[in-house]
This record gives sequence, C-alpha cells and structure tokens, in this order.
Amino acid sequence: MKEAGYADLEDAALLARIAGGDEQALAALYDRHAARAFSLALCILGDPETAEEVVLDVFWSIWQHAGAFAPERGRFTTWLHAMVRHRAIDALRRRRARPPQLPEPPEEEMEPAALDPSVEDLVEARELAQAVREALAALPPAQRQVLELAYFRGWTHREIAAHLGEPLGTIKSRLYLALRKVHDWLAERGMIP
Repeated sequence: MKEAGYADLEDAALLARIAGGDEQALAALYDRHAARAFSLALCILGDPETAEEVVLDVFWSIWQHAGAFAPERGRFTTWLHAMVRHRAIDALRRRRARPPQLPEPPEEEMEPAALDPSVEDLVEARELAQAVREALAALPPAQRQVLELAYFRGWTHREIAAHLGEPLGTIKSRLYLALRKVHDWLAERGMIP
C-alpha cells in the first residue's frame, strides 16, 4: 500500500506533524493555504509587501504553536483566517500610529560619516560576522542552502525554486524559517536587539 504524501494529508494531520517539527508538513500547509491568506491580508492592508509579511508571520506562529490547534473547535482555515485578519489589523494600526516622516535635512547640514572605522567598530563587525557564520552552521541544510542562494548569490525566490525543483511556497517558508532562526540566534547572544 502506498504511503500518503504530504499533499494528500488533511490539515489536522499536517498540523500534528508540524507540532513534531516536520518542516515539509509546514511547507505543504503553506503551499495549500498561503495564496488565500495573502488575498485576505491584501484586502485589509492594500499593500502587497506588508500582506506577505503578515502571512509569513502567521505561518511562523503556526510553526511555533501548531499544537495549540484544536480540530474539535473548528476548521483549520477558520483558525488561519482569524490569525491573518488579526495580524493584518494590527499591522494597519501600527502603520496609522507611526508619526509622519520628517523631511530629509539639506545635505550641507549633514555631517560626513567617518571614513575610517574605529577599532571598536572593526571588532564588533568581526564578532557579528563570526556569530552569523555560527548561526548559519546551526541551520538545517535545506534552510541554509536557500538562505545562501538568496543572500550570498542574490537569487530570487523563483530562481531558487526552479534550481531546486521545489514549489515557490516551500522556498519562501524555508527562507522565512531560516531568517527567524538566525535572528533568534543572534538576539539570544545579544548581538542584535
């Protein structure tokens, strides 16, 4: 008997696997629902870039809290769309609460940046570079590969997906997970706020 692939699994089964740390299950869930989640966020925000950030943030939350989903309370899509709607409204509120941008000062009022970095700046940069190398080494190979192709080779998400033969949604979710892990790694060590 053939084992069911991820695309054949119901949402609740994928969530159970995600709760166990299965990244492929998250990618399958993302591929199945990200487009509708993005459409909902875009309707609320009217800004594709922020809508994509909201959707990625929601799937990151699903990755962290998949075990919180209770199928007896309702369908996964109801849970997902409620999270997207709340995050989008929060993003909208933050955007409205931001003070207006101040105009740039004329160039003659700006002080020139120091041309030579100080010794402290060089030491700090070296320590940060070492911490980033360690954070990259700690990533799962699939996430590290996507991150390196995107940021060190400058490939687009579509180029990476075509090169690896993976769905675009899988590439985006891997990249998002990798970036969050690197961020958390650096923040835990006090390298970034």
